[in-house]
Amino acid sequence: MLPFLQNANHLQVLDLCNNSIQSEGLNLMFRALRNSPIKMLNCKGCGIETIEIDSDHIPKYLTDLDLKDNKINADGCRGLANALHQGDTTLSTLWLQNNRIDDEGVEILVDVLQNNTSLVNLDLREKNDISNQGKISLLKLVNDISSITATLQSNHTLAYIAVGKEFYVYMIRMMWKSCSDSISVWLPISII
Repeated sequence: MLPFLQNANHLQVLDLCNNSIQSEGLNLMFRALRNSPIKMLNCKGCGIETIEIDSDHIPKYLTDLDLKDNKINADGCRGLANALHQGDTTLSTLWLQNNRIDDEGVEILVDVLQNNTSLVNLDLREKNDISNQGKISLLKLVNDISSITATLQSNHTLAYIAVGKEFYVYMIRMMWKSCSDSISVWLPISII
């Protein structure tokens, strides 16, 4: 399958849902897809626990990565941090529902997302073990009100975060225009 993926010049969506590719298969696939036009990759329920990729092997055009229903924990979040840390990453949507992500994993993601300017949607719902403290860390990521500087340095790209079974944070975009520039700020409008 890897030679096919390396030569699939027009493949934009790859759905491997419920195939047992596991962590090793995902890591090999990432390397094979590095220069492909792939935009969406669905690895839901594939037995993935860890992600061991470096920034040289992340698909250049990948915008949507579905990793729900796997076994990703804090170690897996460290691997995802490599993908999200890359300066030219195009990943805008990351589904991580129903994994094994706890507060340690959340802190790893929060640290890397502090300076990420591509991820817009992050879904951590269902069966992840994220406490209220982890949820607060995610809120501070997008709107840290501890100081004016902290607010300005918050992640203003991330527009949607879903956490827990019934805890959602929806964001609205507010624009201020000056003579030559515009500033966008995403503010939470509801927490259920």
